Amino acid sequence: MGSPSSALELSAPTSTMTRTLLNIDATACSHHDGDTEQACRRMVTALTALPVDYRTGLVRRCALDLYEAIPARHHRERAVRELRDVVAG
Repeated sequence: MGSPSSALELSAPTSTMTRTLLNIDATACSHHDGDTEQACRRMVTALTALPVDYRTGLVRRCALDLYEAIPARHHRERAVRELRDVVAG
């Protein structure tokens, strides 16, 4: 099975939503691998690259899922705060 990075290489550069969802999938991989800070930074980058009207539905749910998966003791870290702020919109 391919990685989100492999899928990004195959997707059209003009397919904004597809590329955003692949980047969001990569954030889950980063978090799962123990790099929560990187996951938060990637999620913030993915979300802020989208127009505000596109930060709803599945995109917002994925961002919330990531934030909610982060233990509360990390919620004061800068990257986690930035994620919270972007999701709160």
